[in-house]
Amino acid sequence: MAFKSGYVAILGRPNVGKSTLINSILGERLAIVTPKPQTTRHRIVGIHNAKGCQIVFLDTPGFHHSRKPLNQAMNEIVESVIDDADLILLMVDASSNEYDVEKELFLRIGGERCIIVANKSDLADRSKFRERAFAFRDDWGAREVVYLSALRGDGVPELIEVIEERLPEGQQLFPDDSYTSHPVRFLAAEIIREQVFLQMQQEIPYSAAVEIEEFKDPKEEGDITRIKAAIIVERESQKSMVIGKGATRIREIGTRAREEIEKLVGNKVFLDLQVRVVKDWTKDPDMIKKLGYSSQLE
Repeated sequence: MAFKSGYVAILGRPNVGKSTLINSILGERLAIVTPKPQTTRHRIVGIHNAKGCQIVFLDTPGFHHSRKPLNQAMNEIVESVIDDADLILLMVDASSNEYDVEKELFLRIGGERCIIVANKSDLADRSKFRERAFAFRDDWGAREVVYLSALRGDGVPELIEVIEERLPEGQQLFPDDSYTSHPVRFLAAEIIREQVFLQMQQEIPYSAAVEIEEFKDPKEEGDITRIKAAIIVERESQKSMVIGKGATRIREIGTRAREEIEKLVGNKVFLDLQVRVVKDWTKDPDMIKKLGYSSQLE
């Protein structure tokens, strides 16, 4: 049997479960997941290896209409993967009744490369599954509709089977022991940013980015990984809130991030975490590009 391989993009609205799905497929905590929408900002690359097949998943920011420069940059990432991917998983909320954004994306993609993935099926009225599946197929022209729960893992193996059937024949794209193409420092920055989302209840997370300024791997067994990172915000008032009274907030963010990074690298980590103000960075195209929010493949 010929080897199959290809790029499979995951598209959809913010908070529809794209990152949860890619983590479920890989069995690794690759993409950050929080209760807040619009958490993913980059094109996250996750690699699924199976016998005779390699699937390279591209997780993307939630697609939404906005004139803000940062949001426009994230939408450009979505547009770029539509052009790059061999197949596209268009995720919809199975419990929703509103699919105007999804239909817009489907028409942009075209039916030949698109698999509709109805997530959160455990929360939906099952009597409506058949009705909606017919609508997706008859009204939109979709070839396949897969219902699943990314959080519980229900339906995920069936989705993988559908993808494997649709993939083209091709060579292995990455080593078979890889689960992502991103460097560890990128994943460390995402872990820190996740903790900003989880610990801050205001709008600050959407004005925050993380830049790894130094990343030193241990030189000898028993040494620790040393990381110097900056949480970048737009205003001094935001900096004060991230630091917190008596630096309690920044310590909590740093402690929880360090624990997760230690799981990632497999050894002790020293994390020097600072907060830096770059005024109105989310409106500055050059700063947005400098922090890595571009449509280019990582």
